[in-house]
Amino acid sequence: MAPPPKRRNAIDVTDGIESPEPSRQPPKRSFNELEDGNIAGSSRGGPSAASFEVQPEIVEFFTFPKNIEKRWVAEKHLGGPDPEAEIRHENKPVRALSGFLVFDAPESVGLYDKSHRLVQLDAQVTDNAMARWAVGECHPADQLDEDLGQEDEGGAPVILMDVELCPMDYTEDNAPVYIKTSLAYYELRAPSKQYLLLWERFIAPRRITRGIIAHVQNPRYESLRASKEEQEAVRWRMTAWLVFVKRTSCRLSSATILIRLIPDRGSPNRPTRRATIGDPDVYLLLPEYQLQTHVTPIVERLSRGLFDERLHLVGPKPVLESEKEMKKRAVAVERVLQQMVYNAQLTTGQRQRLSYSDERGRYRRKARVGNKDFSVDDFVLVPRGVYDKIPEPTMGLDHPGYDALPRLFWFARIRYFDMYRDRVHLQWLQHGSESLLSDFARPQELFYTGLCDDWPIALLVDKITVLSAFQPKVVSSFFVQSVYNAEDASIMEVNAEKMEAFGQNKVPHNCMECHDSAEHEQKQQVRPVRDDPTSDVANGVSYKDHKYHIHEFVLYKNEKEDGPANIGYIQDIRRTTGPWPDVKFIVRVVVRISELTKKDPNNFEPERHVVLTDERAIIPVSHVIRPIHVFALSFFQGEDELIKWTRYSPYNFYCTYHLPSQTPAERLRRWATRTEVDADTFFVCEFCPSEMYAAAEEEAEFEEDESSEEYHFLDVFGGTGAFSLGIMEGLGLGGPTHFVEITPSAALTAKKNNPNLAVYNTDANEALNYFVRSEELVDKSKVKVPMQNYDPDVPVPPPIPGGKNSKMRVICAGLPCQSHSALNMFRKADDKKSNLILTMLSYVEFFRPTYFIMENVPGFLRYNLKATQVSQHKVEGGIDLGGLALMYRTLLELGYQIRCGLLQAGCYGTPQDRVRFFLIAALRGHTLPELPQPTHDFPTKKLGIKLPYGYRSHWETVSTHKRHLYPIDVTRGKAAHRAVTIEDAIGDLPRWDWQHPSPRKATLSVRKLLEERARRQIPTFKPDRKESHCGIEDEDYADDPRTSYQKRARERPTENLQHFTRCLLPKVVERTVCIPVDPRADYRSLPAEQRDQFQMSHTASAVGKKSFRSSMYGRLDPAGFFPTTVTNIHPTAKQSRVLHPTDLRMVSVRELARSQGFPDWFVFEARTSNVITMHRQIGNAVPLPIGRALGAELRKARMKDWKRRRLRGVSDAEMVVDPRGR
Repeated sequence: MAPPPKRRNAIDVTDGIESPEPSRQPPKRSFNELEDGNIAGSSRGGPSAASFEVQPEIVEFFTFPKNIEKRWVAEKHLGGPDPEAEIRHENKPVRALSGFLVFDAPESVGLYDKSHRLVQLDAQVTDNAMARWAVGECHPADQLDEDLGQEDEGGAPVILMDVELCPMDYTEDNAPVYIKTSLAYYELRAPSKQYLLLWERFIAPRRITRGIIAHVQNPRYESLRASKEEQEAVRWRMTAWLVFVKRTSCRLSSATILIRLIPDRGSPNRPTRRATIGDPDVYLLLPEYQLQTHVTPIVERLSRGLFDERLHLVGPKPVLESEKEMKKRAVAVERVLQQMVYNAQLTTGQRQRLSYSDERGRYRRKARVGNKDFSVDDFVLVPRGVYDKIPEPTMGLDHPGYDALPRLFWFARIRYFDMYRDRVHLQWLQHGSESLLSDFARPQELFYTGLCDDWPIALLVDKITVLSAFQPKVVSSFFVQSVYNAEDASIMEVNAEKMEAFGQNKVPHNCMECHDSAEHEQKQQVRPVRDDPTSDVANGVSYKDHKYHIHEFVLYKNEKEDGPANIGYIQDIRRTTGPWPDVKFIVRVVVRISELTKKDPNNFEPERHVVLTDERAIIPVSHVIRPIHVFALSFFQGEDELIKWTRYSPYNFYCTYHLPSQTPAERLRRWATRTEVDADTFFVCEFCPSEMYAAAEEEAEFEEDESSEEYHFLDVFGGTGAFSLGIMEGLGLGGPTHFVEITPSAALTAKKNNPNLAVYNTDANEALNYFVRSEELVDKSKVKVPMQNYDPDVPVPPPIPGGKNSKMRVICAGLPCQSHSALNMFRKADDKKSNLILTMLSYVEFFRPTYFIMENVPGFLRYNLKATQVSQHKVEGGIDLGGLALMYRTLLELGYQIRCGLLQAGCYGTPQDRVRFFLIAALRGHTLPELPQPTHDFPTKKLGIKLPYGYRSHWETVSTHKRHLYPIDVTRGKAAHRAVTIEDAIGDLPRWDWQHPSPRKATLSVRKLLEERARRQIPTFKPDRKESHCGIEDEDYADDPRTSYQKRARERPTENLQHFTRCLLPKVVERTVCIPVDPRADYRSLPAEQRDQFQMSHTASAVGKKSFRSSMYGRLDPAGFFPTTVTNIHPTAKQSRVLHPTDLRMVSVRELARSQGFPDWFVFEARTSNVITMHRQIGNAVPLPIGRALGAELRKARMKDWKRRRLRGVSDAEMVVDPRGR
């Protein structure tokens, strides 16, 4: 297969200027002039010793562990989990080897009993009786590694004999190193810790050479001589390589090697992925096709020094401080700090004379401490003390500059003085370094905390200057613009109007924090309410954020925590007396109809259909969760009105029947005696829905105003567009307008399902450059227009206006997750894909959207910038939460409010166990959307985020405990709906089986099963390897929708159901068909002769290392949930529980799509109808139900802003607050 065309490099793409051809081509030399393909006996196995200075000899020995036959496997017994998906070169599989080491030893006697000296890969084998060996963990050499970060696991420990080093590709910066045996090729990834020094000594000179050759081979080599800027780029990269060499103690003493080495591109003795991959959906994602990371000015400044790659700046070049100015500024900052510390230490601990201003009353606005005057609204320093609501410091006192102050003092603002107690009431502030920002905090930035307290006046140390906006030239000042909530790490703008209004009150009523705290405590109390204007008697109670009335429906806690919250119909509210008075609700129990029957003619929305019983329950007010709305079915004019009602809120239900049961045991027995309820006699509190009706009337006007405004909605790294589609459905205000995606099939899928979408099927960096250049240049003809990857003759749509002309309302981004996997960090430490976080932030800087929403795997929270890989699954050092902290810092500087958290997709109605990280940002001046709380009762672990700061135990001087955030309450028994199961999701799809390839050879039990299914007329399809897929495309459904999930999936007709699977190897099909139709059955049910595959039988396999627990050929449980849907779907893959719950096959494309919430009308496009490409699109998607939940919160925020705008008479743009205070 011919290799795909070479991608343009970053300079070619971003310049918009054609590069001149080199005047001459250097002569090609063989790689063998440096190292031969056969290192076992070559006399030219590496560069001569004269090329390098003599290095200290490294002496390390390796001894095989005991019970080697159980822990290690010989290469000849090794098999891939999915042989048909293996990459091959010269008819050999290409695999990956990690945790490896290399040694020489005899081929037979005493191999496992002796110690063996480790050798470099290029060392010569000194004795003909010796052979070269390697050991390590073997992994599939995935082309894309898209599932990394989903669920990492170790490989199979393998022993390799007669290892040979393949010639290296010196023309590619990121080209891997390969070794080969007689059976396979192996890409070398992370070495073992024991072999690390030998590996570094081997790789260092080659890495330097590769870097230089890559630049010499660059078609812009000639122009580099004339471009000062690009010469600087080369100098920068050379410096980086030399630093690496210095670090590994391997220095070049001669440049001879560089002169001799002119590479021969495409050596036949080395596997190349480009030569084996012709699919642009695959090769465009490979590292060698990643463009240089493009960044905008602020992002470039904040990321400087944190990434190995030299970033390409787009947009206006920033005016940088000279070295002299920076030094002068640093000296000034240090001088100010020293003076502050000196002044503070001068007064700390000394007895101070106190006096107060001449005012009436106990509370005063001014006081004098010693010889210093303090007054209300002054910002002050006080010594650190014991106050458990403020996180204790996690670092010592050795930080220079402003960071040293928070280690010694707290920051506060004076609200008033209490003359009788000699106390000052303080509004606490927090330095940014004590927040999630940590070392990324701006040195002069403070945050309000929402906390206040009384403090001894004598402990006031000194006043400081705190401004409302950052003034870089005022080195003696701090500034505060935001409130930091340590409970959820959210950052929100200061409510300046409210704070100013409270500041005008008389002391002590001028503290906003006191008011907010009192208001919060008041909400926790039960208070009677009188909403009936015709009566003087209370008709309900208020508790927390809700009101409850008689004849209202409520959710209350399910104490068993084995399902969703219970539902009750309030008949009475009683206040108990005694030492501990309480309020209790007397309710009639309401049950969900799904607990009684699966089929009912009135199941228009089964999830919301409830039944009123005569059972009674007494519940304490502390168990009440929230009110809900339930109307009789006959109240609605038709099914459309009912559906509109239930879709309006997850807390809207309807009731058709009254069941005269007195106990739960009577429900099924008395089901036949049920009666229909009448809307006229089904009495519901008239006050409860009134607010909802009023809001619904306002929303019609709100939607009209919103739709009249022209705005843009951009989905970056869009995949199929699932993320933006879900947000759009929850927002209900129109969909995405623009879309950036690099892979052709995914882009075509998005375009097919949203024809009005402007799709940019190109690299996100190239698209960013196109947008920025189009905005900068007056002559648009000079802008180089990218071509669509799906058709190189078709240009992308016109650019999106940005900068001052931006109309961007929302940017959402499902950032590629591979780079944030622990499994992936070493091999791609210099992979540009890991820097896409900067590209994403640059989109935000250029377009300044009102809202920004990002999704990633939970591993993003382990993304420590500048970390070092020490083993296959472990990284050490670096900046804790560095990736997230950098995002916070950048978004703050761009003027955004921020919150983040982990969300479980199953908690929002997805039939899948899938935890993901989400970040939401909103421009200052706008309401920051909340993270959605669960609507479905899903079994999941706590969703905590460990922060870089913590708290101090009483015996510690510095905190060593990390604080965890739990912004989402996933406690069982509190959500409104039960979790959506696999049967709920796919039970209505047509039944069909794979055809057994050899039915006559099947066991008696399997033959009986096949005969029984034939009698039931379940169709079978033969997985023909010559076909792209097998199964059903356009057949009708098996049944009417029985669940709300199925009903929603089938709301619109589909042109292609895509209810088909891959065509797998006959032996895989045979094993699949033979797995019993029992929930969670797997490969362990197969006969011994069918379990001869390495993965199913050897203790060293991934399955064996888990004590052969359930894994491969796993059958799904219809009453359970899909495991995390990934991109590699196969019965022996990492995620191998993929067999249909009741059919003899793996799950189909449509069933996988249902697991992610895709509706059936959503059709997946793929070149040559490749099912693997469809799997990849589905596995990379953000589940639609979680997107809807986020979109619903975004709608609430927009609604609040709309009400504020209407009151003030301003536009949406006028709501934005300039972060620079202008």
